[in-house]
Amino acid sequence: MQEVLRAILSRYPALLRALRLLFPDPAESLAFQHLLIQPLVGAHRNLAGAEPFVLPKERFGGAQDLPMVPLLRHVVDETLRAYSHTSPYLLEYVGKSPISAYGSMGLSVSRWGQVDWDYVRDLDWRIFLPPGLGHLSGFKSELERILTHELHRYEFYPILGGKDEQGLAQVQLRDQRTAAVHGFHFFLIAMKPGFVRGNIHHDGGYSPHFAYFPESSLDEYLESAQLLWSDLIAQQREDYIAMFNQLSFNIFGENTGEDRLNKTRGWYLHKAFKWYATLARARGLSALELDLLYEYEHFRGSEAELSYMARYRYYARLAPSPQQLDDVDRELARTTSIAYARARNLEDPLIGRALSLDSGEMILLETIPEDFAAAARKLLEQVDSWPDSLRRALLPGRTRFADNLPAPACVRLNGHGPAVLIPAEWSMVFCDSYVSQVAKKAAEERQPIGEEEIRQALAALLASLLWQAGYSQP
Repeated sequence: MQEVLRAILSRYPALLRALRLLFPDPAESLAFQHLLIQPLVGAHRNLAGAEPFVLPKERFGGAQDLPMVPLLRHVVDETLRAYSHTSPYLLEYVGKSPISAYGSMGLSVSRWGQVDWDYVRDLDWRIFLPPGLGHLSGFKSELERILTHELHRYEFYPILGGKDEQGLAQVQLRDQRTAAVHGFHFFLIAMKPGFVRGNIHHDGGYSPHFAYFPESSLDEYLESAQLLWSDLIAQQREDYIAMFNQLSFNIFGENTGEDRLNKTRGWYLHKAFKWYATLARARGLSALELDLLYEYEHFRGSEAELSYMARYRYYARLAPSPQQLDDVDRELARTTSIAYARARNLEDPLIGRALSLDSGEMILLETIPEDFAAAARKLLEQVDSWPDSLRRALLPGRTRFADNLPAPACVRLNGHGPAVLIPAEWSMVFCDSYVSQVAKKAAEERQPIGEEEIRQALAALLASLLWQAGYSQP
């Protein structure tokens, strides 16, 4: 890597200044963990567009298919306007107060690219509230009243007297195809500095693993929170353990005291398979997840049988024991990488495919953006004696990121010829958002380095990684 980088820098000495902005000593180390400017997770999150979130008229009897994101945005804004009569400051949050899909609905979209109404039971929405509003303000009741009014406009008719599992009133719609009831759940989350850290249920934090954002209203908060990749995995581990403990207690423990006020024992038993499927997905156990989803749809046994199956068939495989936390972290990181890649490239059939290498099993992710790959290929053409294996593999669309890959490698993909693979963490570096992040940092430090110089430095870095891959055997 150092040899090819020196050859490139000898022709383009101005690149060294940009590389020194990225690495403490470019001549000695170009490892991801040594980057001086760590990429932000907020710019690389699992992107869910607004389009899949639709109430279909054939399932719920409306006059037309109804997009939920514009509907919820309108409902939240109208409620803010109503409260602004006594609190004028709320007007500045109209159109800006973030909303997000959560729970099974968000997971459905991230998994299949659409809402699977045979899988979804609840329409969970997180409403991030401006300062001064909370659960005791009556804001949620006003949200539900305005939502009901808006649904009536499109001939969607909520069930009168609808209640959730806690007995609290909520807006509910009946699925005409399955007779299942789908309830709108509004979770009010307080906005506060650094809100992306912490537990979503207790202190207003958000879980990047379980929540999906179908609009851009949260972007500025995500980017300002400075959430790093290592922070994300630590947060996911905490969420995973908390969810596992909550589920296992309510299946195997006694549901008494304060916990009884949150959910009933029967509710957790009814949801057990779906909750375990979510845990299996978080651990990257796709076959187990599909098995659990099948049981969720088709299980007809008793609660005692369900408890037995959960304990002996799934519990031990998903338990986050202290001895296995390193494995849990690796699986969470892998699953997150795949989810991010799929969300950005829904039509790419190779994403998520497993390959066996000498170092173990790795997972294919998205292709490297062509503008970065083309610039790196152009630089390599000026370097003498680069490997023949690399020449064969460096065609447009043949350079990919891969998860669980310790170092760059050339491989042969069945039916697709040779390809070059780069470890997944670099997907957060070779992208436009990282270029903008570095340029902003350079401006803050008053260094005269522009975006074009940064792109050239990243191209040189990518060329050195590709060159290293060329010395592995495809």
